[in-house]
Amino acid sequence: MKLRNKEELVEIEEKIFDIKNQPLPRGAWWWWMWLFFFNNPKNPKRPRQLLLLLSTKNLKEIYCNNLKFILKQQSKDKNNLLGAVASWYFDGEKMNHNFLLEQCNINFSENCIISNSSVPTYFSKNKNLNTIKIGNDFEFLAEEGEKKNFTKPYYRSNTIGKRGYTIIESDFMKLKGRIKREPINGSAYFQRVFIKMPFTSWYWGVFHFENGGVLTYLRPYVARKSIKNDISFFDGKEIHKFKKINIKRVPGDMPKFIVKGEKEDEKITFTVNAYSHSSWTFKKKFFGLIPNKLVYNEYPSVVSEFKLIKKKTGEKITLEDLGKSVGNAEHGTGLLL
Repeated sequence: MKLRNKEELVEIEEKIFDIKNQPLPRGAWWWWMWLFFFNNPKNPKRPRQLLLLLSTKNLKEIYCNNLKFILKQQSKDKNNLLGAVASWYFDGEKMNHNFLLEQCNINFSENCIISNSSVPTYFSKNKNLNTIKIGNDFEFLAEEGEKKNFTKPYYRSNTIGKRGYTIIESDFMKLKGRIKREPINGSAYFQRVFIKMPFTSWYWGVFHFENGGVLTYLRPYVARKSIKNDISFFDGKEIHKFKKINIKRVPGDMPKFIVKGEKEDEKITFTVNAYSHSSWTFKKKFFGLIPNKLVYNEYPSVVSEFKLIKKKTGEKITLEDLGKSVGNAEHGTGLLL
């Protein structure tokens, strides 16, 4: 069993699309997810966001937002998988839930994924440039910039036999593109996840700051007991990591998440303010008998009241240093077996 840290960088381009040697046992869940954050001229304090998910899960059937998906693979050809495409889109004024949500085939080649959905989707990679298209109206160009340890794509895994997970992530990319004829610009996040274990509740977030900072946090938990704790903050020059963390959800029309972390020489605290919300509710029966459910909540958000303090010197990093923020917070609840 080996866990790779962000500092242990590997060549991953071929791993994103090469799935032919990956085991796909019953219940395994694979997905390729993009988050796009881009300018909103009508209300700059609430940037537009779009999430695109290409996914397959090897099981007989599952319900998502009350739609039935039959995903048991009918062929051993892993270059053509039975799967689904899903997307939500905050257009700057309202959230478009189920912007895309349908069963489809997902086709793979050396450097490309294409869905044959009613609105086709396309994702290709050429060195450090990623091209993503949704129909004819959306085209995103996400570019991996300077090869700093924190923002370069990285791979990590934690597996025993056929169980566990492998993840490829890129925490920050520069974004440009178009929506119909309108040019857009902003930033992007990508993850490719292969998971072969029960899915539990979690808190997660990723945020990009105007002056080059990147912030992520993760806390999966069962019955309020955390399985993993992590805050990773890149201030543009230095990486700060915290394993002792606390997350509190403050309910309201839109929730807030108060996140705190501490270690021997530093402490960090910040508040995540949601300004929109979408969700997917997954339902299935374990062994065809036991109902179980997972609610996957996504919140377009900004960070406020950020403060990192170095205990020995009293030196601080605040929002004045980081500038404006944009990002997404997840709060998943339930258990999917």
